[in-house]
Amino acid sequence: MTIWNKGDKVGDFIIDAFIKSNYAYEESYLVRNDKDEKFLLKAFDMSATPANRLKDNEPIEISVYKDIKCQSLPTFLTHGHCNVKDKIISYYLRAFVGGETVADKLADGKVYKWEEAIPIIKCVLEALNCMLESLPPVVHNDINPNNIIVSTDQEGREHYYLIGMGHLANYSTGVASFEIRDLNPWYRAPETYKGMYDSQSDVFSVGVLLFKLLSGLVPWDNGSIDTEKHDLAMRKEFVKNARKVALDYGIVGELTENEVEILKKAIALDYDKRFRNSRTFLNTIEGKIELKKESETPGKMEENIFTTLTQQQEEDSTSFIRIEKHVGGGFADVAGMEEIKQIFYKNILFILKNKEKVEKYKLKVPNGALLYGPPGCGKTYIAEKFAQESGLNFMMVKASDLGSIYIHGSQGKISELFIEAEKKAPTVLCFDEFEAMVPDRSKVINEGHSGEVNEFLSQLNNCSQRGIFVIGTSNRPEKIDPAVLRTGRIDKLIYIPLPDEEAREQLFNFYLKDRWCDESINCKELSQISEGCISSDITFVTDQVALNAAMDDLPITQQMLKEEVNKARRSVTKDQLKEYESIRKRIENNDALNGNNRIGFATYSKK
Repeated sequence: MTIWNKGDKVGDFIIDAFIKSNYAYEESYLVRNDKDEKFLLKAFDMSATPANRLKDNEPIEISVYKDIKCQSLPTFLTHGHCNVKDKIISYYLRAFVGGETVADKLADGKVYKWEEAIPIIKCVLEALNCMLESLPPVVHNDINPNNIIVSTDQEGREHYYLIGMGHLANYSTGVASFEIRDLNPWYRAPETYKGMYDSQSDVFSVGVLLFKLLSGLVPWDNGSIDTEKHDLAMRKEFVKNARKVALDYGIVGELTENEVEILKKAIALDYDKRFRNSRTFLNTIEGKIELKKESETPGKMEENIFTTLTQQQEEDSTSFIRIEKHVGGGFADVAGMEEIKQIFYKNILFILKNKEKVEKYKLKVPNGALLYGPPGCGKTYIAEKFAQESGLNFMMVKASDLGSIYIHGSQGKISELFIEAEKKAPTVLCFDEFEAMVPDRSKVINEGHSGEVNEFLSQLNNCSQRGIFVIGTSNRPEKIDPAVLRTGRIDKLIYIPLPDEEAREQLFNFYLKDRWCDESINCKELSQISEGCISSDITFVTDQVALNAAMDDLPITQQMLKEEVNKARRSVTKDQLKEYESIRKRIENNDALNGNNRIGFATYSKK
């Protein structure tokens, strides 16, 4: 059953046609505005969307796609929420790209020459580069001819666009955060069958695509797989056996020796011999990097990719470390939250900045702090502004920065990070989404994860004596290993609540600045009626009103903003707030037993 019918109105857009539904929880539509301009709208039933496809209370596809700017992707325009048939629907709007898919052209018997195929490959690699540069990096996971649109302009020139964002995800090892049953098994890299999805697995898929364009055939595909009959385990076995046979590169047409070597490197089954990422692949195609010929062992599935570390990878293992001073306005850039700022000043900054008084009064130098609370309340932002305020060297560390495909590889990265931080002391290390790095070991099955937690515990022990101050941010602090939050590791727990009235007023001021507004704007009134809104909610309200005003060529008014605030969905519900208050009480009770300082928005209890 579709969410909308033809003629239904969604905001300022009219539903023209239902396009497709890949899963029960999402649907795509063709829509138009009052100027008859076409757009694609994708909608998600939030009650049915799997939890692993959500990030900060919105679909991953939206949270990731909205921040990627790339000419090789259809332009992301806006996103929002609405209630339909008592269901909360999250949706986004992107530019509509007309044309046919590369799969359509191949089905018509089109076989490409190298110079014809490369513009398509470059388009895909440029899109992947934009994803690679996201923080944290993003993987497409579903590169195939069906997800590339060929659009022809009025002058007959072809333009290519990568689509199919339903499998977007950050790097992952283990269980994928997306559906894998609908992935084409022959386009999947060997390591994905072991649960690893990263930039190199996308590179492999692009290599398979190039082979298909040049030959009309998918490498190793022997027709043995029936996706209707064979489950994932059987598909994996069929693919593994098929890839034991050496490929005949003579079927890909007349290629130069260098072109053949590029193709071989792109679809190398050996992870270590493949292009390291889309950027390297693209630079090689463009002649910016000279390709060195390497031999490929036919059918090698790289059984030891989790245990072998090459010299080049050892050199790259510390490349993610960027510890330096961050210039900015510090806490002056934080809207409201005055009591939180004072907690930082009194209990952390004063001690870090006054070595003489620390010695004179024998003050305990804080080891670390955990900023926790509902999503979207500025925990990461406050950590960054704290670093600017302190004037200390700083690095924001994401879980993907420490990820490794090798057993115990992440432990090495953790050690290297703290060694480098000590060299550049005094240093602030901020670990974003800390619960993903130090999960409760009693609930972890993977032995490697337990080893990484143990490494963290070792490094956190009195790290202040090495000139390192650690900040962790978390939406789910109850998932953090209790040993991490003990005295001598993370000394202070700071609850970051929803933005207060003063903060909301400053946020409205900030997001409306330099926009065409009439004289009726009263941000104080807006802050009073927007209780429960987080920063992203206020961003959405102002962006949506600005879009509506732009389409009518009118200035933004107070009435427009009030109407949008009143109908806007709060990202953090009342039930979620109750849950966080319960988590806070549990953490503070446990914290008292551990002897730590616990710091709330309105109270501070000393040891």
